[in-house]
Amino acid sequence: MTVYPLIFSNNPRYRVARHSLFWGLWIIYYTSFGALYWSSKFPFVRSFFSILPEVFFSTPLDMIFCYSIIYFLLPKFLFTGRYIRMTLLWLLFSVLFIIAFQSYTVYVIPVIRKMTGMPPVELSKNWSWAFLNLFYQINMEGGLAAAIKLGKLWFIKQRELDLIKAEKQKLERGRHDGQLQSVFLVNALDRVEMLSVRESHVIPAMIKKIKNLLLYVIYDHNQASVSLEKELRLLEEYLELEEMGSPDRPRILLKRTGDPSGEQIAPFILLPLVENSFRQLSLLDLPDKYLRIDIHILSGSLNLQVAWSKPIDTSTLANGGNIFLQHIGNRLDLLYPESHELKVFITTAQFLIDCKINLHNAIKLG
Repeated sequence: MTVYPLIFSNNPRYRVARHSLFWGLWIIYYTSFGALYWSSKFPFVRSFFSILPEVFFSTPLDMIFCYSIIYFLLPKFLFTGRYIRMTLLWLLFSVLFIIAFQSYTVYVIPVIRKMTGMPPVELSKNWSWAFLNLFYQINMEGGLAAAIKLGKLWFIKQRELDLIKAEKQKLERGRHDGQLQSVFLVNALDRVEMLSVRESHVIPAMIKKIKNLLLYVIYDHNQASVSLEKELRLLEEYLELEEMGSPDRPRILLKRTGDPSGEQIAPFILLPLVENSFRQLSLLDLPDKYLRIDIHILSGSLNLQVAWSKPIDTSTLANGGNIFLQHIGNRLDLLYPESHELKVFITTAQFLIDCKINLHNAIKLG
């Protein structure tokens, strides 16, 4: 288990391991702190195992308070700019926690101490001091949870900004070395110009599809996620655009199974994979070219397979294709850590790209 996915992955097994580790260390810390407090009267080991059940059974209260902050207050109010309402609710949650913890101290801890042989609880007669002390402690805990959450989000955004800056620099340099460059619009416009003389009847349909794809590149490309249903519809429009008026059009076989309704996906992953496959295929000298695309959606998992024909003597991707796939892989590592697979298979007669994504385990800012 590596550090990066343990900290950042939304894969269930990593999330369970991450939270279990955190709360396990939490229990050990507060148990050790309590054992040191009693070390002058009792041996440390006895104090540790006597205090352990007290801390263990009070930890769910801490968990409820911390999770209510990072999974409710932050995404619902802080990230949406409703700061006053978030502050008031935070104060309300703090008061409710103090009441719950004080009840635990009065009714549960005496029973545990009677069983472990530890001295009874000495309740402070100064209720205002006890309230402020608990208020300080619980908000230190809540502040720690919020700091960890916000720190993770800051790190993720920095990684995204670094990746975007790198992509921008590569695009500005204009190097055609296989990175994520959308050249299909330029190619489509060139084709429109060529067909305007000999096949003018196909121009209106081509312009409409180019318009839809252009809007996607300009606006949706900057979104954190887009509708998978819309992404697939634009992918189909791109395939139709490639077929229109192409003098060397390959046979395109598209098969789609599953229901994309309600699913979201990070933009500019599926379309560039298919576009690059067309680009690779266009560079090959073959009498019979084909491109097969299989899309399977099931329970939040997406499997995209893109296969295209190749000469028997060709064994590597052309025109920076390997660099392009590395770039796509880096983007998937960032957005779907430990929740995707991207593989390339080269057989005698075809190239095959196999991309699997768990759509529900994307990095989120909420």
